[in-house]
Amino acid sequence: PERSIDHVDGHTTAIKVTSISTTLVNYTLSFSNTNKMDATTDSTAASSSSPSSMKRTSLSGCWKLDKTRGTPSMRGYLETMGVNEMAIEAHEKGESEYDTIHSITIDGKHLQVVKRSRVNNDLKVNLEFGKEFVETMSGGRVKKMLATSDNPQHVDIRSSLNTMNGMALVTDIKRLIQEEDKSVLVQELTVINEQTGNEHLTTRYFIPYTDTPSHLVPDPMQIS
Repeated sequence: PERSIDHVDGHTTAIKVTSISTTLVNYTLSFSNTNKMDATTDSTAASSSSPSSMKRTSLSGCWKLDKTRGTPSMRGYLETMGVNEMAIEAHEKGESEYDTIHSITIDGKHLQVVKRSRVNNDLKVNLEFGKEFVETMSGGRVKKMLATSDNPQHVDIRSSLNTMNGMALVTDIKRLIQEEDKSVLVQELTVINEQTGNEHLTTRYFIPYTDTPSHLVPDPMQIS
């Protein structure tokens, strides 16, 4: 039997727990090149992530999770969502052993966020500022997202999803701060489980990612 557990990280990630004789947890912990970022987004992100862009004036570009500060682990977030311990440990293992990269593109009225990690293989969200995005999930559940921004250094994404563990309300605030040697993206992720009344704030820091993201590296097998 297959059981699906949904949680929201400003966006929605599907977690599947599969039982085959003994319980195995599979979060698709592999880097697949089957899902690619749009060519326009790729070129924009790559350009914004050049070595000269350690100082930035916008959230646009590639960012790598800084595991040395804040609360890089999503444990508190997932516990509030009602995710089981085995699933949480698998999530923590994936993010601790591999880099988490966020590629952000802000283009006037639009926002694209592409998350690439051992847990999420190019999880992509495209939103139009000020316009609610509504999607019907499996089982008739409805996911809603709304992004707002008053400048390219700040984004506020509000999400709601009726999960298997109750209604989840998520506020994902991303803001740019300046340090002496670099710019830093600060993510403040607040989740509320309406069924339990539990609430949790996770604060994560991302630094400019100046290497070529793995999803932009040409596949040697495809080069003639």
